[in-house]
Amino acid sequence: MNSSLTEPIGGAHPRQSAADRFETAFRRCDAALRRPADPDLAPDELTLLQRLASDPDGVALTWLAAHLGRPKSTTSVLVKDLERRGFVRRTRRADDERRLEIALTATGRARVVADRTLDADRLAAGLRALSPSGRAQLLDGIEGLARAAEQLPIDGRG
Repeated sequence: MNSSLTEPIGGAHPRQSAADRFETAFRRCDAALRRPADPDLAPDELTLLQRLASDPDGVALTWLAAHLGRPKSTTSVLVKDLERRGFVRRTRRADDERRLEIALTATGRARVVADRTLDADRLAAGLRALSPSGRAQLLDGIEGLARAAEQLPIDGRG
């Protein structure tokens, strides 16, 4: 690992590492921009729906459980409950009828859109407060971090 990311860096924050500065800034943004929790969906349920939104064709239960960091049995219970409530559908795969594909229904997709993690109006106002070049740098940087994070092993090692 690049030691400059975990060791203190100079400048305005001489005793904080880049990772510490990111964590602090992330927490401040989260506190200022997060939408209130929805009493109809548990955090695990909303996370599951959001994960399914990234793959409209559906995913296997094993894949979903791994990406949620939950046991397959726990994920199965969540999926069955969300299916009963109309948010997801389970269908047999055409190439292997022993396996199920789990995907959002139209109701589930609408719920994901409605249950954004951040308050869209406050986020837009915060982004508008940045200069165009500052906004572009921020978005390029956060998208680059997301791409790098998605390449990390799921178990957190490596």
